[in-house]
Amino acid sequence: MLTHHERALLMSEQKMIVLQVDLSEDESKIQEYIDYHADVWPDVIEDLKRRPIGRMRIYNSGNRLIMLLEVSKDFNLEDGIHIEPPHPKVAEWSTLMTSFSKKLESGNIDEWTPINQVFDTEDYF
Repeated sequence: MLTHHERALLMSEQKMIVLQVDLSEDESKIQEYIDYHADVWPDVIEDLKRRPIGRMRIYNSGNRLIMLLEVSKDFNLEDGIHIEPPHPKVAEWSTLMTSFSKKLESGNIDEWTPINQVFDTEDYF
């Protein structure tokens, strides 16, 4: 286990990005999304390994998903999470995962959006 100092040194070279998206409220669709992530396609994993992403975690509460990205300080979310242009299987995966997103009243689908930080113990320790 890392000491507080080791963790602070590691995080000084990285940053955390937190994103959220809502899935369809259909429980079977939520479970299907979770099931896909129990065995992510190899091409998707290989694509993620080539990006400056130290770690990606996705959590759910009902139909709400929260993604935690530990990335290098120079990572720019506007460049996307996957390599561009995407490998055909990565593009297929992205399209498939997007199909689980909630449909908004505007007719658009919900997209991953950043969440702002409001508290960090590092400010006090």
